[in-house]
Amino acid sequence: MRKKQKQKFSLKKFVKKASGKYVVSLFTAWLTIGVISLTLLYGPWSGFRTFLITSSQTTINHKYLANIFYPQSVIDGVMSANSVIELENKVEAGAINVSNKKNVTKLTDISKDGYDAWMLEISNPSKVILGVSKYFGTKGQKMPYLLANYDAVAGINAGGFGDANGFGNGGIPIGLVVSEGEILHMPKKSKYNIVGFTKDNILVAGKYTRAELEDLNLRDAVEFTPALIINGEMAEMTGNGGWGLAPRTAIGQRKDGTVVFVVVDGRNARSMGVTIKTLRDIMVEQGCYNAANLDGGSSTVLSYKDEIINNPSGSDSDGMRFIPNGFIVLED
Repeated sequence: MRKKQKQKFSLKKFVKKASGKYVVSLFTAWLTIGVISLTLLYGPWSGFRTFLITSSQTTINHKYLANIFYPQSVIDGVMSANSVIELENKVEAGAINVSNKKNVTKLTDISKDGYDAWMLEISNPSKVILGVSKYFGTKGQKMPYLLANYDAVAGINAGGFGDANGFGNGGIPIGLVVSEGEILHMPKKSKYNIVGFTKDNILVAGKYTRAELEDLNLRDAVEFTPALIINGEMAEMTGNGGWGLAPRTAIGQRKDGTVVFVVVDGRNARSMGVTIKTLRDIMVEQGCYNAANLDGGSSTVLSYKDEIINNPSGSDSDGMRFIPNGFIVLED
């Protein structure tokens, strides 16, 4: 019998064979990803579709993300099925007790499965004011610097601002801005979505006409929406509320006058964020009688005693954005 000749190792053949297997594996992987993506985008389960559309449509600069995949009719249908039914009642000042308040602040981690969140309780509402950037109208400041303007101990971001193509510097506020009794910005319109404090230290939220604003006697306020709770009544919502998942900031007040700051992290592996519906439920769980949503997303930040408590999702290395204003807590 003839002996089989031992085949010589051929690097060229090995590379060719391995390359073929690699190409097949790569093609299989991309095919799998493609099938999963198409199923999520257009399949019978609407969860991802709802998440993508509602999350993009409530941003200033990323509405186009939904338009890449869906016609406007589909977007409109999803948004109409996920919305906040705005509260029309007015805050009853007499329901809140703001007398004889001690100057106490308390930070609590209120994270749950699925999101990281923190609450700051401020027992004396007179210590909460709207701080504004030193360069208000031109440029915003990051939270630590904004707090330094007032020697404040804590703060959260508050109102929205112009953010052209995602490069806004926090200089141009959106809507009404009142700080320490002075109106700094007030566009002409029939109604204003107010979040702020009267000179009697009552947190007010909801829609008010210009005439009604004069009667409110505001000392510190911004304009943002939606109001989450008014006089203990929760805002009704369809679906997820229409705001998608994102980092969130909210402010509330309990019947005993205590002010509550809440921030929720988002856009990271540990915490994707929460819907506006979940944010409302958090404020209810924390005993708020009145509460409102504030600017969120990459603006969301909480600082307390010279420390940034949450993990801001802005593009800068520290995650923080330049903001025009924030609700801050003055030193005792």
